Amino acid sequence: MRALLRKDCSFHWNEAAQAAFDQVKRLIVHSPALVMFDPSKPTIVSTDASDYGVGAVLTQLDGNDAEHTVAFASRSLSDAERKYSIVEKEALACVWAAEKWRTWLWGRKFLLRTDHQALTTLLTTKGNNRAGLRIARWSARLLEFDYEVEYRTGSLNHVADCLSRLPLSETDMACAEDVESVAAILTDLSAVSEDDFQSGCKDCPVFTKLRVQIQKGWPARKTSLDPDLQPYFPIRHELAVLNECIIRGTHRLLVPESLQKKLTDIAHETHQGIVRTKQRLREMYWWPKMDCHIETLIKNCATCRQNDKSAVTHDAPLQPIPLPAAAWEKVSVDIIGPFEIAPSDCRFAITLVDYFSKWPEVAFAPRADAATIIQFLSVVFSREGNPKTLISDNGSQFLSAEFTDFLKSRGIQHLRSSVYYPRANGEVERFSRCIKDCLQTASIQGQPWKSFLRTYLMDYRATLHSTTGVSPSELLHGRRMRTKLQVMDIPVPQTERHTMCERVKNKQMKMKEYTDARRHAKPSNFQPGDKVRVRKPWKVKKGELKFSKPRTVMTRKGPNTYLLDDGRTWNASHLSALSELNAGTDSDTTMDCHKPGTDLASNSESDSRLRPTRMRNPPCWTQDFVMGK
Repeated sequence: MRALLRKDCSFHWNEAAQAAFDQVKRLIVHSPALVMFDPSKPTIVSTDASDYGVGAVLTQLDGNDAEHTVAFASRSLSDAERKYSIVEKEALACVWAAEKWRTWLWGRKFLLRTDHQALTTLLTTKGNNRAGLRIARWSARLLEFDYEVEYRTGSLNHVADCLSRLPLSETDMACAEDVESVAAILTDLSAVSEDDFQSGCKDCPVFTKLRVQIQKGWPARKTSLDPDLQPYFPIRHELAVLNECIIRGTHRLLVPESLQKKLTDIAHETHQGIVRTKQRLREMYWWPKMDCHIETLIKNCATCRQNDKSAVTHDAPLQPIPLPAAAWEKVSVDIIGPFEIAPSDCRFAITLVDYFSKWPEVAFAPRADAATIIQFLSVVFSREGNPKTLISDNGSQFLSAEFTDFLKSRGIQHLRSSVYYPRANGEVERFSRCIKDCLQTASIQGQPWKSFLRTYLMDYRATLHSTTGVSPSELLHGRRMRTKLQVMDIPVPQTERHTMCERVKNKQMKMKEYTDARRHAKPSNFQPGDKVRVRKPWKVKKGELKFSKPRTVMTRKGPNTYLLDDGRTWNASHLSALSELNAGTDSDTTMDCHKPGTDLASNSESDSRLRPTRMRNPPCWTQDFVMGK
């Protein structure tokens, strides 16, 4: 049918086209391509390797010796694996495929197909003395399997060959090279030729007036000059005409307005900063308010803004969460793990804490997906009831549609903390630290995690909380929990509610004052439209930027949280303010022209004043004298 669509072919529907069309319809309504694994049928594993990936296909034979696919698999090679020889890559594909499908292959005889004939010997006991150390180790890993290696020519091993090339196509690699080429073209700045410079000077109307004025002579007063020529009046005695160009002093050319930006871009091509860019241009060129133009360009340079080392962030002041009106109104949930040394059913711990009573709930789980968290919350909510508000971080489990529908069906409001800011969910984060200490203690004592955690939770719920002054069990259930410590039933006076609330408020204020002072916290005051950069919260590699490109503040979500144009809500502790963008015309009007012969010195002095200097303390013996400057 594709032949009918060719350029030089007339569209004529014949019997061959009809047969092909019928074949397509049969394939569409045919049974699925993948079949279920049958332990009673012969099993075949076909593998292949390319320069950048390995592929494998698991098939089984039916009664007519026809192969049916059970599973496909492929993966990319790491940087180290891509340096392997071809025989090592082919052997790696065999070992990886066998271990990937170990559940189906272990304990059963299967056929291992490869298009590399040397492996028929190297991966068997016959080739143990001939294989290299790496292949010998892989061959030892295959000893647990009962297999037979079969060679199949590459032209017949097309499925595994296709899968081995699937991880990264040649088009993708070429695309990366094309991107680099396009970027080089877009950022390339060609030099200004002498002819271009002379043409620019000749076509500039200001330079035409200036050449006439130089030849005619300068007036005594600046005000009698044309407004376009007044900026040149302070250096009038240094100007001369040379081949349609105007030179200042002995070697500095005056640049026409049409070439000022291009020369500045060339000097700033490697983004060396304001001072070094000025030094490069001052050596050969001059134009009115040159320093202002350079500063404006560099301050508006997106690359320099993103690579600016002066960007700093400050911790935002602590924002205590008010105590809810009643128990179980507001709860927070979090996930701890994975624990590397834990049993398979204790890889993760799901924790939940009530903001009012500080009552904790913990459950171990083999995985931390949305379904597992929903099951945990369903058990807790069926016992304690549904809260009004649930707070979590921005984990994928809590952002899933399944979790959102679960909370919506129970009428629970879902609040999420700022991205990469676990302090916003500090109630459960602090308790998670207690759980980690508990599990470390259990490991030291050699006790099972689950039983030790149950005992720990009982003691935690029965102990007076340092913030409320009341035990979590008493605040949530209205009674003290009986433990092994209790010998006699002695009545204990109940803490009044307003007394507890005042205690919590005072505790929070003291903690806020201490934390803000220790972290040197500063309040944020970003406004919508402000330009900020986001400090990357993860660990950056050497050579990688610590801050993102400039972002725009869209709106203020809370006292210290802001919605940026990337769609995320960030805490102010991750944000660094950018200075206002300098508009070229506004800045030019505020800049004074440099006096002749003093522009270099004055700028050097101003630059030196901006550089930090060390504090110089005079000797102690000078305290008895009045020292002059």
